[in-house]
Amino acid sequence: MTPVIRVDDAVMSKLKEQAVALNLVFSTPNEVLRSILGLDTKKADMPIGIKEDDSLIEIIVGRIYTSRRWALIPVSMDKRSFFPGYKVNFDIETDCGVFTTHITSAPRGTTYGDPRGGAYIQSNLRPWFDNHPGLKDGAKLQIKALEPGKRYKLSVISSG
Repeated sequence: MTPVIRVDDAVMSKLKEQAVALNLVFSTPNEVLRSILGLDTKKADMPIGIKEDDSLIEIIVGRIYTSRRWALIPVSMDKRSFFPGYKVNFDIETDCGVFTTHITSAPRGTTYGDPRGGAYIQSNLRPWFDNHPGLKDGAKLQIKALEPGKRYKLSVISSG
């Protein structure tokens, strides 16, 4: 089991400053510390289902009705860290344009930028859903990181 350490506000503030300085603003505190300490960062906090060299993931949309109605794409926890933190905007390239969106739907009190917060890509996706009326339950989507944390590409693998 991994030990838990608690840090005060001053230490956390300095850790955030270091994250910005090292271009690790979307990383976990553990990844920032590994970088500062010169440890191998590629193996740090790698979630189940995402390999070190993966630049793409697949998402299966269970109930298309919900996704279409609210114009959202579900993101399971094992794939959550593939995207930037909670409510941090990123661009998603699609076959009908580029949209600025973010991860939403986290419990009350979740802080902006939380790398584990949120469960859906939601914001500005209505035109994409309108352009894909044939999507059905079980549709399979692929999202490729073009610039991790900043720009992604969304494709439909199968309509379900």
